[in-house]
Amino acid sequence: MIVDKNLFLHDLAIVAIMKNEAPYLKEWLDYHLPAGVDHFYIYDNDSPDNQAEIAKPYVEAGLVDYFPAPGKMMQMVVYNDAVKQFRFQCRYMAFIDGDEFIYPKAANRGG
Repeated sequence: MIVDKNLFLHDLAIVAIMKNEAPYLKEWLDYHLPAGVDHFYIYDNDSPDNQAEIAKPYVEAGLVDYFPAPGKMMQMVVYNDAVKQFRFQCRYMAFIDGDEFIYPKAANRGG
């Protein structure tokens, strides 16, 4: 389905809080883009690796919004922040971890 840009900027977005996911981030993003995810909200939970550098081309392409999320036990804080800030920008939002991969089903796939 094509999203009506007058209603939503994105059809399906993923919200994820990540820490030290640099070795897997490109694969994770590149998997989800052709699967139908058209935007990502990534919260960086004090990653000392080059996770932000890996995300940078996706940020520059407008596919990822990247935010700092320092502290402990931040998952629900981040999820609540994403809902509060972006709920009117996305038709659907998925909340998953950086080691999880989803496969959205479209109605026209015989789902």
